[in-house]
Amino acid sequence: MNDSVYYHQGCPVCGRILRIGIRLLGQRVYCQHCGGGFRATDVALEDVKATRVIEHLQEDRIETLLELAAESISDSLKCEQPLEKGTTHRAG
Repeated sequence: MNDSVYYHQGCPVCGRILRIGIRLLGQRVYCQHCGGGFRATDVALEDVKATRVIEHLQEDRIETLLELAAESISDSLKCEQPLEKGTTHRAG
């Protein structure tokens, strides 16, 4: 991959903003200013991953709720008894 593709990340030791090639993402890098070592990460990418995890959890929860609703409807339909012919119900 070409080194001309990079992002900026602050050194957690000295705070200097560093230009880091994206090929180094996930690897341990060292600040050229203070020598502090840290893992090259991109917060924007982490936010995307976190969003995907949350969406997946929400989809699972929705599926569970839909299944519970379907079971509840099915159970309530089983409990209903047909009315005898000739009988009427009055509200009151």
